[in-house]
Amino acid sequence: MATKSGDQNLDTSFEEEGAPSQGVERERGHPEAGNEATVDRDHDEPSKKKVGAPASSMYPMTSTSSSLMPIAPEPIGHHLNLPMGYGAMLSSGGRMQPMDSMTQPRVNIAGSNNVVNIGCHVQSATSIFPGGVRSQHSASPEVFPGGVRSQHSASPEGFPEEVRSQHSASLEESKKKLNQQLKTKYSRLTKQVRPIPFIKDTHSIDKVFTEVGMNYKPVGEDEPWQRLNSHHEIPMGTIGQSRINIIEGDAGYGKSMLSLRLMHDWCTRDQDDQCSQLSNIDILIHLNLRQLGGVASIYEAIVKCLLPLDSSIKESDVKQLLQNEDIRTLLLFDAYDEYPDKDKEDNFVSHILQEKLLQHVKVLLTTRSSCIPEGCDGLTGRINLTGFDGRAREDYVRKVVTKGDEEATQKILTQFNTNATLADICQAPLLFVIYAHSAHKAEINIDFRSVTEFFRCMVKCFHHHIRNKAQTKPTAEEQAQFQKFEDNHDTLDRLAYEALCAENQQLTWDRDICARKLGKEFYKRHTDIGILVEEEVINSNILSLPDPYKTEVRLFHKLACEWYAAHHFVKRLRSSPSSLPGNLVDLMDPSELQHVYRFACGLDPIAARQVLDLLKQKKDCNSLAVLCALEQTDEAGDVLDTVRDLVSRDVVIGVEDSRLLQRTTIELVQRACQDEIPVSRLQLEICFKRFDVTSSCIILESDFRLANLKTLKVLHILGGYTDYMLQTWKVLHILGCKDGGITRDELLGLLQTCEGLTELWVDSKGFLLPLSIPPEAIPQALKRRNINVLYDRGNGLVYRLSFDHGQWEIHNQHADQSLCVEIDQGPSQLEQEWYLQELKMAAEAGVTICALLLGVSFNTVADNGQSIILTSGLTIPGLPTLQELYIEETNINQEMFIKILSYVKECPQMTKLNFFRSQLPDVVDPKQIPSQLKERGLEVWWMDALRLLDLESGCLEDITDS
Repeated sequence: MATKSGDQNLDTSFEEEGAPSQGVERERGHPEAGNEATVDRDHDEPSKKKVGAPASSMYPMTSTSSSLMPIAPEPIGHHLNLPMGYGAMLSSGGRMQPMDSMTQPRVNIAGSNNVVNIGCHVQSATSIFPGGVRSQHSASPEVFPGGVRSQHSASPEGFPEEVRSQHSASLEESKKKLNQQLKTKYSRLTKQVRPIPFIKDTHSIDKVFTEVGMNYKPVGEDEPWQRLNSHHEIPMGTIGQSRINIIEGDAGYGKSMLSLRLMHDWCTRDQDDQCSQLSNIDILIHLNLRQLGGVASIYEAIVKCLLPLDSSIKESDVKQLLQNEDIRTLLLFDAYDEYPDKDKEDNFVSHILQEKLLQHVKVLLTTRSSCIPEGCDGLTGRINLTGFDGRAREDYVRKVVTKGDEEATQKILTQFNTNATLADICQAPLLFVIYAHSAHKAEINIDFRSVTEFFRCMVKCFHHHIRNKAQTKPTAEEQAQFQKFEDNHDTLDRLAYEALCAENQQLTWDRDICARKLGKEFYKRHTDIGILVEEEVINSNILSLPDPYKTEVRLFHKLACEWYAAHHFVKRLRSSPSSLPGNLVDLMDPSELQHVYRFACGLDPIAARQVLDLLKQKKDCNSLAVLCALEQTDEAGDVLDTVRDLVSRDVVIGVEDSRLLQRTTIELVQRACQDEIPVSRLQLEICFKRFDVTSSCIILESDFRLANLKTLKVLHILGGYTDYMLQTWKVLHILGCKDGGITRDELLGLLQTCEGLTELWVDSKGFLLPLSIPPEAIPQALKRRNINVLYDRGNGLVYRLSFDHGQWEIHNQHADQSLCVEIDQGPSQLEQEWYLQELKMAAEAGVTICALLLGVSFNTVADNGQSIILTSGLTIPGLPTLQELYIEETNINQEMFIKILSYVKECPQMTKLNFFRSQLPDVVDPKQIPSQLKERGLEVWWMDALRLLDLESGCLEDITDS
C-alpha cells in the first residue's frame, strides 16, 4: 500500500467480546479474504500478507493519499445495521467484524502502543465485501464525532445505495423467517388451552377467552385510573403512551390467559380489524419467565424457548433484529412474580425495565400486584386486572361450559346469586372457571363461607372427577388407594412449602427427583388429575449435559402451591404452639403469599391464633388480618377477641380492594356491631358513593351498603351481605371521594344513623358538603352529641361545622395557616360558591391567602373596581389578606387593565399581579394607575412575554435582556 512519508499503517477490526462463545476464539481472518494484512493480537507488526483474489470490480476505487482508514459511522446494533453474517462494512475498506454493543472498539496505530477509541479496528487497507474484495477509497478521510469516516459521493451515510438495499432486504427476510417460526410456536400454544387441569379437552384461546375487568393508569403519579373495556385497548407503547406497561393482578386473575390471547391476536392480526394496537407490532416475543432461571441473555431465551431445534436463526440474528429501532418489537414477559432470577441484580429483564438494554422496544409484563419490579413506580403504565363481574361469568358459562344450554346456564348462575361469598370468591377467573366446570359435571355443596372451604371442595372435585371417569368400577382396595392419595399429601405439602420459602421461590422440580420423592403412584395420580403439570424448560447447565432442554414439574397454579404449602405451614406452627417462630414468617412474605396465611387460618384454629398474632404486629397487614380472621368459621370465643382487636385500629375500605376484601371488611364491622364492640375508626378511600335517606344506608361505589342496627337485623336473616349497622362507629373518615356531593338531609341522616359517631371527616375537594345548614333544621339530639364534622378541601385549611349556627368555621386556626385557591370554569356553581366562602372565611379570620388563580372563569371587574365578576355571575370582593393574583386566558384592553388595578387597590397585602396566556396592551395611562400601588411597590407581570409593568411610565418593559 502506497502511503505518504510519515503516514502510519492502521490495523482495525471489530471484536465481539460479548458474543456467546464455546471457548474458541473468533478468527480474525476471513476464508475469502484477498490481499489482507493482519495484525497479531500481541504485537504491532503486521503479519505476512496473504495472496488471494484480486480486488473486486463491484465498487471500483482508486488508491488513497492517506493511510488513515475510515470507519463505518456506527457499530452494529444501531439504526444503520448491515446484512447479518457479514458484520458492518467500512465505507472505504476494511471489514468490520460483528461487535457487541457493549464492546469498546479501538484503533491500533502500527508501530506504536497508542490506542485510539474511534469505533473499530481497521483490519487492512482492503476489505472483504459480499462478492469480493473492495479496494481503498480515493477520498481523504474526515473526522467526525465518534470516529473517522470517509467522504463518499454516492452516499452521505457512508454506504453505497446497493449495500443499504441489500442489507434492508436481508433484514426483512430474517424478520419474515423469525415471525414464521414464532407464529408456528404461538399457534400451538394458543390452540392447546385447558381451562381446568382435570379436563383433558383442549380449546383455542379465542374460544374460551372472556374479557376481565381492567383499569389503566398512565405514567405519572397524578394520572387517574381509566377503565378499559377490552383487551384491544391495552396500550402497546404507541405515541403518547408508556413504552413499558405492567399488567398486574392477584393470583388466578387471568394474567397468563390474557398473554395467550394477545399472542393469538398478533398471529391473526391480518384477519382481525380490532387488533389496532397489535397491528403496529412487527415482532412479538412472548417469554414465560418462570422457565428462564439461569438464562443470562434474552437472545438465548428466544432461540431456545421459541424457535425449533433445527432453526437456522442464531442468537446474533435475533440480536440484530431486536436492536434495530426501525423494527417495532413488543416483549411480552409473563409471570414475573415466578421468575427465579427476579431478585438477582444482573438479569436481562431488569436491564430492559431499567432501560439499560433495548431501550426502544415496547414491553408488557405480567405479575402479581404484590410483586411489582423495583424502580417502576411512576415510570411505567399500569393495567390492573379486577376479575370477572356478573356479565363475564355469564358469557363464559354460556360460551364454554354449557355450550348455549340455557337451562344449565341458569342453574350455575343461580348459585352465584344465592351465595354472595361464592360470587366474591369467584371474582378471580381461575376459581370461577374451576367451579363452573365442576358444578356442571356434578352437584356441589355451595354453602361456602370462606376461601378455604371453597378450595378444599375444588381439590376434591379434581380427585372425584378422575375417579368417576374410570371405565370400570374401582375395587375396594383401589378406592382406599384413591382416598389415601387424596387425604395424605405430606410430602407434596413439604415440597410446596420449601419451594415458596426458597430463595427466588423455586416453584418447579426436576421430574425424576419429584417422582422419586412423592412415589411413582402418587406422582402419576396427581399428573393424571392435573394437579401436577409437566413442562419442558431450558437446561441452564448445557455445558455438562448434551440436551439443552429438560422436563420439570410444577403445581398447576401458584395458588395450588400455596394451598399445599399451607398444610405444612400449619404443621410447623402446631409444632411450637406457645409462640410463632419468627423465621417461618421471615421466609414467607405475607404480602406476596397471602393465601398461605388465609388457608392456614381456615385449616386450623390453633394456627389461626398464631398467624393473627403475627399479622397484628406487622406493618400494613390489617387487610390480610381481616381476611384471615374470617377464614375461621367456628364460633369460638377467641374469634370475637380477634374481631375486637382488629376494629380497635383503623378499618379501611378502598376503591382498589377486591369485592371479597370489601365484603369481608364490612362483615368484620357487622360482627363487631352485633356484639356491641366499638369500631374505633372506619376509613372509606375513594369508594363512598352516596347516602340513601330512604333506607338509611351508605352506598359504596361497589354498591355494597352500610346501614343501621334495625336494618341490619333484618338483612342478616336474608343472608347478611348487603346492609350493616353503624351504631358503634366512633370515627368515620371519607377520604378522596369521587366528585359528587351530599345534601343537607343526607348529611343529617348519616349523622343520625351512626348513633355512636363522634367525628365525621370528609377529605375531598371534589365531594361537596352543604355550604350551611339552618340551625332550626338540626335536631337537638345532634347538637347535644357535639359531633366533630370536619371538611378538608385540600387547599390548606380544614373547616368544622358549627351546630349552634349551622355555619362552617376554620378548625384549629393558627398563625402558620395559609390558603391557595384556583377557580377554573369547570367547577359547578356549588363548588365555585365553596371557593368564595373559603376566601371570605380566610380573609375575615386574618389567614394569609397566598394566591388566587383565576382561569377562564374570570369575566370582568365591577365598574367601581371593588369586586371581580366570574363568568358564572358570582363575585369576589376585595380580600385584605390576598398576596398574589393570577389571571389566565383573557384579552385585556386598557380600560379592563385599569379596572383590575383598581381591584388590586382593595387588596392591601397584594404584592404581585400576574397575567399568563393572555393578551395585554403595551402601555396604559400612568395617570390612571392608583398611587397606592406605586407606594406599595406592586409588581405586574405579563408572564408570556416576560414583561414587567413600569408603574411610572405605564409601559410593559421587556426584561429578557436583564
